[in-house]
Amino acid sequence: MSAGRRYLAAALAGLGAVIPSGAGAQSLADRVAHAAGERVQFSYATRPGVCGDGRAYVHVGDDGVNEFYGSYGGFTAEPCVHGPARVVLDRADGEIVALRVYVGPPASDGATDLGAVAARDAAGYLLQLASSAQGAVARNALLPAMLADSVDNQSALATIARDRARAQDVRRAAIAWLGRDATDAGQAVRTLIAIANDDADGRSVRQSALSALARAPDGAGIQTLIRLAGDSTGGWLGRTALQVVAASGDPRSRDFLRGLVRAAALPDQALAVAIRSFGSQYASAADVAVIRDVWPKLAGDRAQGAAIAAAAQFGGAENVRWLMALAGDMGTTSSVRRRALDGAVEAGVPTSDLVAMYDRVTDPQLQDALVSALARADDRAATDKLIAIAKQDENAAARRRAVDALGRLSDPRARQALESLVDRRP
Repeated sequence: MSAGRRYLAAALAGLGAVIPSGAGAQSLADRVAHAAGERVQFSYATRPGVCGDGRAYVHVGDDGVNEFYGSYGGFTAEPCVHGPARVVLDRADGEIVALRVYVGPPASDGATDLGAVAARDAAGYLLQLASSAQGAVARNALLPAMLADSVDNQSALATIARDRARAQDVRRAAIAWLGRDATDAGQAVRTLIAIANDDADGRSVRQSALSALARAPDGAGIQTLIRLAGDSTGGWLGRTALQVVAASGDPRSRDFLRGLVRAAALPDQALAVAIRSFGSQYASAADVAVIRDVWPKLAGDRAQGAAIAAAAQFGGAENVRWLMALAGDMGTTSSVRRRALDGAVEAGVPTSDLVAMYDRVTDPQLQDALVSALARADDRAATDKLIAIAKQDENAAARRRAVDALGRLSDPRARQALESLVDRRP
């Protein structure tokens, strides 16, 4: 458990559930209901790591989280100030029709100000709104509830997440917070598994539960995701779990994916999902080495395309050499050769290697791809080679392709070469 969560757990000892049964939350609801005017506001203490500019954005940055809500303007924004949260409620005929939250410097917004309230009471009231209000009010009530200091929201979030009477976007938001902020990771995982496994529930909600499992505290949900992803009979659930695992940086996820790719026994589409992760932000040189080693086993078009794309995205001299060798392999399909060449260009192949390959190949389709690659390189060596092809190549089709490529270049020498070719015409 991280230091932030240990602090929160200690602060919660004896506080009980987030929605209190006593008079606190009801008192705040009564005060809001009986306040004068159509706009009402109240404020309360926020948890560590929460700040804002009091007007445009809220930043949540504790326990490894770094998220902005609102319209953060980067370096042009006002300073992010730690302070109380301020919830502003708009009403019409006594019904709440809009809810906004601000953190930082106080303001009035022309609202009837109820002043500071206990964080526990604020969270309880807001979560009651999330579980009973409609539309944007219910959805927007979740964020300010989660900002409250030293409050355990897990039970209330789980109730909202499981409530099929709630709008799916509200349930998905509750699920996301549950996965991120649970104080009892084991119970949160059990709740999320139950939602994900419910075939009668909406798939968008079930997918949110799977994604939340990947973010459960202390990696508590990863083994469950791996089990689901490894179930060959899992259907939609297994495929979606695999996608979530592929997007995870957890070391257990990476080991599992390497094992799947080495075995190369999955259907083409599923294998492509696993391979594609080796070009992601969590990829390592060892991951891409697995791709190169397993290439002879890859028979499906999607898996082959994913392997080439991952190697290209990772880059590096070794992958460039492998991609160029694949591009020149006349024993494979023209589609693979062309994709490999495009991948080599993305990975940073030197122009001299493209020139050397053009000089030794005779396949018209590969020559066409090389002309396109030289045009994208758009440097002096590439322009020189395109000019030479346009003027001297024995293949008339290659000369036409080079002329077309020169017409798209910005190098003045390309225009001069084209003009000389025009002048040479009888």
